[in-house]
Amino acid sequence: MVKLDYLLKEISRSEEIRICNPEKWSSAVSDADILTPQTEWEEGTLYLCFDSSVLHDPSVLQSIGKYGASCPVLTDSADELPVPVLRTSGTDDPQHLLQAIRECLRFEDRLQWEINELYHLLYAGRGLDSIAEKAEGFLGRPISVLDASYSMIAVSEKMRKIAYGLETNEGREFLSIGEVESLRRLQIEQKIYQNNAAFFVQTEDHPDTNWIFCAIRIQRVMSGYVAVCLPDRAQADPHELRLTTAVADICAIEMQKHDFFIRRTGLQYETFLTELIEGRFSDVKIAESRLHLLNHHLGHFFCLAVLYCVEPHNSDLFNQQQVSVLRKQYPNSMSVVYKNNIVLLLNQDEPIQLNESLTAPIRQFALQNHLKVSLSQPFADILKISIFYEQALHTLAISDPGKSDRVLFFSTEALPQYLFSKCDYKELETGIHYHIFQLQDYDKEYHTEFMLTLRTYLEHDRSAAKTAEALHIHRSTFFYRVKKIEELLGISISDSHLLFLYELSFKIWDYLSK
Repeated sequence: MVKLDYLLKEISRSEEIRICNPEKWSSAVSDADILTPQTEWEEGTLYLCFDSSVLHDPSVLQSIGKYGASCPVLTDSADELPVPVLRTSGTDDPQHLLQAIRECLRFEDRLQWEINELYHLLYAGRGLDSIAEKAEGFLGRPISVLDASYSMIAVSEKMRKIAYGLETNEGREFLSIGEVESLRRLQIEQKIYQNNAAFFVQTEDHPDTNWIFCAIRIQRVMSGYVAVCLPDRAQADPHELRLTTAVADICAIEMQKHDFFIRRTGLQYETFLTELIEGRFSDVKIAESRLHLLNHHLGHFFCLAVLYCVEPHNSDLFNQQQVSVLRKQYPNSMSVVYKNNIVLLLNQDEPIQLNESLTAPIRQFALQNHLKVSLSQPFADILKISIFYEQALHTLAISDPGKSDRVLFFSTEALPQYLFSKCDYKELETGIHYHIFQLQDYDKEYHTEFMLTLRTYLEHDRSAAKTAEALHIHRSTFFYRVKKIEELLGISISDSHLLFLYELSFKIWDYLSK
């Protein structure tokens, strides 16, 4: 069924007639007919009456009064009547108008059925590919769905047979740089951003095809678009335009199902950054060219900051204004809200130094917004971003188990703990050098402090003076203990490799003791 106010507006536009106050009629109709004294009234039918004598028939007036709300009457009569009717002017062929109304109703019924079928695929969880294929069947036109980084996320069978520019990486397809540049030069990209409904274009770059485009919007943010290909000389009809708009709305819902924990702020590169974080690229040249295409310069050195929410916040935490603050403080950076965390990719041409001048702004931002920040190690291979994202994320988990007041954490300071956390407990325990256990057993039996002495020596830069001071003993006592340790273990305290293994052993010991 179709809302009467919408139907009347469409008819008045297509038939160039005037209908008074159609917006006041909110009933739904599914059919239309000519009103006669013998009419058997059916709910949901729009009746046309251009014979004023019929309207003055007592039985007709009684029926209008009884059924008028569900069976409206359209007339060109100027007579005052005791029952409400719709008034029109400019019509001299009731049968033609009836036919036009019925065609409009059939059109709306067909369109609504097709849209319902597409929504059924959505609810059945069939995915974007099935939606694109079904839409292609309804439209009879090739169709593709792209995200904001021009990645092909659904392509119908007919579209794959069209010779247009594609790039492939790791089995994924992208619109070629040349095609994107064409969209920009012809200002089609701008129209996609500006229009909420599907629109038709003819392009000089593709004289053999015309196109329909429609933006896919998620929370009013342009997150991709639908492209429908039409043959040369074909104009887009209302059915194609409205169904394409519906397809874009359905794609928006489907994309949100898969991006449940990802919230974007409207910049094109955010989709691409998300794919980088998820490790979906293997060719750095493609990554560099795609980011350049998205108006972003790819430097040579990178560092990831993951900003974690300490306590529950409202939705304003991840809005565009707050994320844009980080972008202003870190020029050429990229950021996206990914799995409820803000992820900031620092990107510059010079090596990144994790000093105060670099970290002070993000520390202040974290304090103001009740966040904690974990910084990955600086790296130079953009394709390894997923590894360093996991490092930064995990560093926070292992470095702040007690929920301290500290807000900034460095992966460089937690490298051993990070590596240990990736190991099985029993396997990690075997990484402790057996000399440590020997010293522990000797200390227990003879009440000595050899293990403490060795550990303090390693913690104080292997300095005899600093170690003796820390232990509150004389230097000669320290050297005596060192000699006894050497004799007990059969080693030399000057063996740097062995001392490194002892240092590593103590770190493992501490990690396992937590």
